Amino acid sequence: MTFKKRIITAIATGAVLVNALAPAVFAQTITVSGNGENSTSNVAVSANTTTQVQQTNSANISNKVNSSASTGGNSSNGNTGGSTSITSGNANTTTTVNNEANLNTANVTNSGANGSSDVNVSGNGEDSQNSVGVNNTTGVFVSQTNNANINNDVKSNAQTGGNDATSDTGGDTTVKSGDASTSTTVENAANANVAQVGNDDSDGNGGSSVTISGNGEDSGNEVGLNQDSAVVLTQGNEAYFNNNVNSNANSGKNSANGDTDGTVTVGAGSANSSTTVDNAANFNSADIADGDATDGVGVDIDTNGEDSWNSVFANLNDAVAPAQANEQKFDNNVTGGAKAGDNNADSDTGDPSWGGSSTVTTQDASNNTNVNNAGNVNNIGGTTTIDGVTVGTTLDFGQLWSFLNGFWM
Repeated sequence: MTFKKRIITAIATGAVLVNALAPAVFAQTITVSGNGENSTSNVAVSANTTTQVQQTNSANISNKVNSSASTGGNSSNGNTGGSTSITSGNANTTTTVNNEANLNTANVTNSGANGSSDVNVSGNGEDSQNSVGVNNTTGVFVSQTNNANINNDVKSNAQTGGNDATSDTGGDTTVKSGDASTSTTVENAANANVAQVGNDDSDGNGGSSVTISGNGEDSGNEVGLNQDSAVVLTQGNEAYFNNNVNSNANSGKNSANGDTDGTVTVGAGSANSSTTVDNAANFNSADIADGDATDGVGVDIDTNGEDSWNSVFANLNDAVAPAQANEQKFDNNVTGGAKAGDNNADSDTGDPSWGGSSTVTTQDASNNTNVNNAGNVNNIGGTTTIDGVTVGTTLDFGQLWSFLNGFWM
């Protein structure tokens, strides 16, 4: 008897994929020129962009699996004048539980792309007062969080044997049970965040410029330039796995007792148990490009009239603040057992001159149990290449889990 059970919980709460284009502050050209004497010109420009991406997953998975295969339990008792034979077949169970949950990917471009500002104050008359104020700010806020609670209660049992041939007379008695095997696999993979935040440079400033030139005597010329860029990235994972796995294979418990005048043979097949539990959780990867607010400012002040007053104030700031955090707890209670034997041939009688004898044979019993736990990986860098594999937001759920399982395990 062969029994197979496979439970797959894939994308338990889904995959959240975001490909966002952050609004860019495009290039600005500001010119104050050709104004007459005693004129007053004031220009104020403010451009602000904010992009917010929030991705949250929560998975609660509970699997209760009972897998059983049994053969045997036969009896042949009190027979006279002939041979008695009882044979039970093989018993095999295969149980697989796969859980995959919680994936966030975000690709945000043009972050920090303060448009370039070109300010030109020139050719204004004497005693003119000219001022230009430019304020460009860009903020990108990305938050990715996952929470996974996975509980697996798996019982897998294969049993063959339990046959009985008692008080048979006048012939040979044979009682045999087949092989028993169990194969149990539990795989849990949860919580991955992948973020790419950067400037595609299509409209980036590449540096700003300020020119104050050719203005008349006693003129006052002032330019204030403020450019700020901020990227705030938060990635967090919590994973709690509880695995209760019991896997057993039993072959034997056959009996041939009180048989007379014949050969008695009792045999048990092999018993094999294989149990594997793999847990993998909590992966964060971030590729954050530098902002361009501090690409520099070119300042040119020349050929202005006598007693003119000219000033340029430039304030350039880039801030990148990534935070990655993981928390995991794995509880594994795994029991694997294999048993062959516990056969008996008692009180059997026969004249040795007739070839009467009793034989009890038991095959091998083997148990192989593996528990693998891996988790809590944080990566921040100019690229998201890990162990020769480049992780990008174009990977689908299956591809990413395949990579992560290979990386973790």
